[in-house]
Amino acid sequence: MSQLDLARMIERASRRFLDYLRLELTKLGVDDISPSQVMVLFTIGSGEIAVRDLLDRGHYVGSNASYNLKQLVESGYLERGASSRDRRLARISLSPKGQLLVERLRLLDETSQFGQGLDIDLDADLQTTHDTLRRLEQWWGDALRYGGILLASCTSYSFIVQDLVSSLT
Repeated sequence: MSQLDLARMIERASRRFLDYLRLELTKLGVDDISPSQVMVLFTIGSGEIAVRDLLDRGHYVGSNASYNLKQLVESGYLERGASSRDRRLARISLSPKGQLLVERLRLLDETSQFGQGLDIDLDADLQTTHDTLRRLEQWWGDALRYGGILLASCTSYSFIVQDLVSSLT
């Protein structure tokens, strides 16, 4: 399997999950939010964050994120305000309506029947998959940031960093 095949599989799995999430939203009678917008709510979490941090955490594209944030505020899922330190910076948090939806979906996820009756250890498989994807994300990110030097795959990361620093000075 190549990296391209894996990336295509991840993309398909993500789309299937969003389809599944759309089905669950329909079952809950929620029709004023898209599955992608729900993922934005989960990315924001329980606190208040800056819009810039949301873009960094969720890897959202600026114009798409702006549209989704505007829709979420207008639909009552988000509250938006200015930073107390810098009025130009927008801060966002879940509204009570957004918090309720996130909690309902978390409960649904916790009580999911997925994998029951099968002879598999789903929790262990999910953890292994998560760990593998996290390492792959780090590996690809390092390749982008450091021009092909794949730091996440190196066991002597600190020595490489020291060598890079000394070569620059």
